Amino acid sequence: MANKSFTTAKGVAYYPYISAPDTKFDEQGHYKVNLCLSKEDAKPVTDLIQAEILAGIKALKESKPNKTIKQAPLPFSDELDEETGEPTGNVIIKFKSKAAYKPAVFDAKGQMMPKHNIYGGSVVKVNGACAFYESPSVGAGVTLRLRAVQVIEYVEGSSGAGKFGFGEEVGFTMDEEVETEDTNVSIEVNETVAPKAPEPVVAKPTPKPVVEEPKPAPKASAEADDLAAQIAALVGEHADD
Repeated sequence: MANKSFTTAKGVAYYPYISAPDTKFDEQGHYKVNLCLSKEDAKPVTDLIQAEILAGIKALKESKPNKTIKQAPLPFSDELDEETGEPTGNVIIKFKSKAAYKPAVFDAKGQMMPKHNIYGGSVVKVNGACAFYESPSVGAGVTLRLRAVQVIEYVEGSSGAGKFGFGEEVGFTMDEEVETEDTNVSIEVNETVAPKAPEPVVAKPTPKPVVEEPKPAPKASAEADDLAAQIAALVGEHADD
């Protein structure tokens, strides 16, 4: 099946490896980014993903009617609140490409950015390609290839003070010489002050252990439920063959 390219709306980049590939789990590495969008802005992409998965499975069933097909994980999911585990109303869409295919990067005016160090929190638009695949171990699904990025709001990485959120302030700098002077201070004691009696030591009660309430299990997205139902119906057509 031919890859279908698309461009997203503006979203927030989570864990971006756009300026350099991620080599933590693979020596060659991958360029990737998780893009956070509202459900409304994400819908054109999630609809495309579902359509490509269904079309791909239908094609497989036509060529191999008795083949058992399972669904691979989707390349998108609901964003969950870190404290409650409940959906925030946003969607996380995952893009990835091999290190051999470095994504092009443009600024807000469409000019090429040859040098950049894009960090999480940057607002970007992503150009990707939707490609169907079928793997015996993983199943049938769609991968979103990272082709290009337009940076709307640039959050740049740093190895200096900026990395910790420190900006420039008016005050002491390393260029200044700090001078210290010895000062003799004489103190006259006109009366004797009796030492205070030590205060009694009161044992503090042992705090009770805090038992955290279990977090509720995340709710599956309506899109995933609909897609799973359609795929289950499609695969069930030949369950008795």
